[in-house]
Amino acid sequence: MTERVVRGVPASPGVAIGPVVLLDGPREAGGDPEVALDTAAAELAAAAARLRESGHVDEAEILDANRLMALDPALRAEVRALGVTLPPDQALLDATARHAALLDALGDSALAARADDVRALGRRAVNALGGGGGFRLSEPAIVAAVDLGPAEVAELALDADRLLGLALARGAVTSHAAIMARALGVPMVVGIGELVAADLALVDGDAGTVVVDPGQDALARGNASRARRVRAAAEAAATRELPAVTRDGRAVRLLCNAATAAEVAAGLEAGAEGVGLLRTELAFLDAPRWPDEDEHAAALAPLLSLLGGRVATVRTLDFGADKTPPFLAGIHERGIALLLAHEHALAAQLRAVLRVAGAASLRVLLPLVESPEQVRAVRALLRGDSPPPIGAMIETPAGVARVTEIALEADFLSIGTNDLVQSTLGLDRESPEASIAMAAHPDVLAGIRSVTRAAAAAGLTVEVCGEAAGDPEIAALFVALGVDELSVAPTRLDDLRAAIRRLDTRDALLSDELREDGRELVDRRGGVVA
Repeated sequence: MTERVVRGVPASPGVAIGPVVLLDGPREAGGDPEVALDTAAAELAAAAARLRESGHVDEAEILDANRLMALDPALRAEVRALGVTLPPDQALLDATARHAALLDALGDSALAARADDVRALGRRAVNALGGGGGFRLSEPAIVAAVDLGPAEVAELALDADRLLGLALARGAVTSHAAIMARALGVPMVVGIGELVAADLALVDGDAGTVVVDPGQDALARGNASRARRVRAAAEAAATRELPAVTRDGRAVRLLCNAATAAEVAAGLEAGAEGVGLLRTELAFLDAPRWPDEDEHAAALAPLLSLLGGRVATVRTLDFGADKTPPFLAGIHERGIALLLAHEHALAAQLRAVLRVAGAASLRVLLPLVESPEQVRAVRALLRGDSPPPIGAMIETPAGVARVTEIALEADFLSIGTNDLVQSTLGLDRESPEASIAMAAHPDVLAGIRSVTRAAAAAGLTVEVCGEAAGDPEIAALFVALGVDELSVAPTRLDDLRAAIRRLDTRDALLSDELREDGRELVDRRGGVVA
């Protein structure tokens, strides 16, 4: 066979070589579509649990939101209505397509990002109609498909390391499927425009190409690239016991993001000094009402018991947008603004946090803070002899605009890059830029610079959490800007530590230089800087 190179867009780095398996979409099937949605919800819950067990908290959260879609009463009502005149499989596909179109049309980028996930849910439910049990590979292979959802990537990647790489005819680097592939270390190329069929293929997630029927030269280059990556990973793991200190002596505290005891344990095993973001809302996404003090305590105690003497940064409930439980359907508020509108619920959570903190070095983190008054209001609820430090998450331009005032009320600051990028740049899921790379956009870096300057003036530490904090190249820019702590998924700690130990912040001390470094990084990764 003659070697052929198909060009697409790099979505997840690395090189994969292997036989190709085609996933060509759901087939016609009969049955009860609502039962199929129940099956899909159960599959998504199982996949999310497996992700948490392996330390992938951010990615598990994506699947939790997808599971809630499968349980959405409005979607089910539309499936029933369409089922009067359409076959069950078509009713599912049409209903999910309509809901995806509605999400696409919304101005909220966080909700619009779920549109592909809803379409993937339709495919999954049709697969369940036909008696399918999730997505499995019998042998190691490269998977070629028109498109995939994040749960499909997770199931394939977590199944005995059989998923070697992904080649998608459509897809986007900003999709949740691409986020999942990057987190799980699966090379991925999207937008190649065709469904690749071959006995052997080489997926180059760095160059954005798929080599069909590769020759000996291409195979030699691919194998050499893979060997370099394996050596680099081993070398990074070997530094686990070494401090995260830059070459010019800047110490950076490395923490982990977590929502379960398994994630906390995975982070500590990977060398985290504690937890920089403990998500508390995921246990209550199906709740029929605000959780009470005992429910909060039961959810938090197993996690905090592992953190004796270590940092435990507990974020208050971050409901809203795509993390909205049924009892809050239709709300518009998010983060701390929503909690302060329901002060009894916030007070119950704070009482529980104090009750089960034990020997952990407790910090309380408030999401989406936009005013000093919000911090003062929470501090008033934390009365006592020794209240824990209160941190303010700066995640919007409104928060950045008032960060000097906020810093005078808070005990530390935290930057959530995911929301900050979207709100600063007005990005939606259709943007051609890679969402991670856009955290290095000069306008985003300017916002982060404002936060670190306000923190320095007030004598506060600054942490960054969010997907970009785990990207060694972007994290280096954050550290050069004055960030003191990085909180990331446990699986990213080794590479991050190694990168920090190679960094000399004296090479990027000037604001103009940092802006140019960010501009160059965004351009190199396929983004656009206006």
